[in-house]
Amino acid sequence: MAHDVFISHSSKDKATADAVCAMLESHGIRCWIAPRDVLASMEYGEAIIDAIEECKIMVLVFTAHANESPQIRREIERAVNHGIAILPLRMEDVLPGKSLEYFIGNVHWLDALTPPFEAHLKNLAGTIKIVLARTEPGAPPVPPPEEIPAASAGHRAVAATPEIAGGRQTAPAPRPFWSAGAWILAAGTVATLLLGAVFIGMHLNSRPAPVASPEPAAPPAQASAPNPASTPPSASVPKAANPADAAHTVPPPARPISPSPAPSPAPEPTASSASSLRETMSTLQNQLSSIRTVDFTAVGQNVLGRTIRYDFFEEFSNVVANPAQCRVSYHWREGQNGAANQDKDSWFLLHNVTSVVVEPESQYLNDDPRAIGGNNDLNFAPTTPPVATLNVRVAETGFGFPFTDAALAQRTAATIRQAVILCGGYLTN
Repeated sequence: MAHDVFISHSSKDKATADAVCAMLESHGIRCWIAPRDVLASMEYGEAIIDAIEECKIMVLVFTAHANESPQIRREIERAVNHGIAILPLRMEDVLPGKSLEYFIGNVHWLDALTPPFEAHLKNLAGTIKIVLARTEPGAPPVPPPEEIPAASAGHRAVAATPEIAGGRQTAPAPRPFWSAGAWILAAGTVATLLLGAVFIGMHLNSRPAPVASPEPAAPPAQASAPNPASTPPSASVPKAANPADAAHTVPPPARPISPSPAPSPAPEPTASSASSLRETMSTLQNQLSSIRTVDFTAVGQNVLGRTIRYDFFEEFSNVVANPAQCRVSYHWREGQNGAANQDKDSWFLLHNVTSVVVEPESQYLNDDPRAIGGNNDLNFAPTTPPVATLNVRVAETGFGFPFTDAALAQRTAATIRQAVILCGGYLTN
């Protein structure tokens, strides 16, 4: 598949890289990202080399993980050797190590350290479009500096430098204007004008002066109505996003963290629904805050009859249901056998929710082989104590909330469904 951008990232930052890819492709920018675009039966290294050589820009999702990754260093070195523009997107407040600094130390960065994350991604997409436009044959001139999206956190946009396309641009030598031919042309023009002036003056003097007649008053100017087709639509205000946010799942050893999809702005609630939305979001915040800490045991049996036991714990805190943004955020910590696997902030937007389902925790483990680390030959029995999991789906992303009270899980699911409708969303179930 033809592509313009190669997204270089550490496998530990897959959620963030997928969010970057989703935003760029929503702006019509063709991307290549592993492992999605690695063709079946093709060697991984060969696929990456081919993709780098065919791209025009490499976006580096720079984090502490990327800074320590030998694979990232090899990809950057390959891009530099082929004269491909590198655009680092810094997600964490870290500095590149010496190996990376050698290749990207003089490249302008885009920072995405502060929320909202979506604003940084839109700035990235705008910058890439400008860089791609410069590389197209017969492309129009680059817009003036005030029209170029400004780089985040004080870094200058990478598209503002001529060197970004891989070569240095030099200005042509100035051409002298007053050459000999120019002097001759100017003299001829002045002579023609003088002769014309003399002829017109002689012609006017030979005729009597005309009598001026009164001219009718000009009609008052009428204001022209604006053309609706020429009026630009008002820009929609993006909602807050956070690159560190990801789906909540419970893994043995770790449930997959899917990328949060690029959020769409929530519609403005009407006056009649605003009060109902505030009450619904307040109820939802209280219901999710009541989860606090849940401990349970899951027992699985493989095809050989071997029994495997997992002791889990999950903690929820700082739950906030924001009616102005139709956003639910919380802090989530989970682990097994006393060791924490995940400890992070998570969030989702209600108007992007597509499905709300309550099911036993063991059913989730049996339905999704990724939730058990790829051990899809395990068959889990009901957990002890019984846990009902409230699964909230946003596109391909899942957010799970465990409840030891199944009735409370159902009431919370009903509250989420009501909030989705009030926020202008649409449920498939």
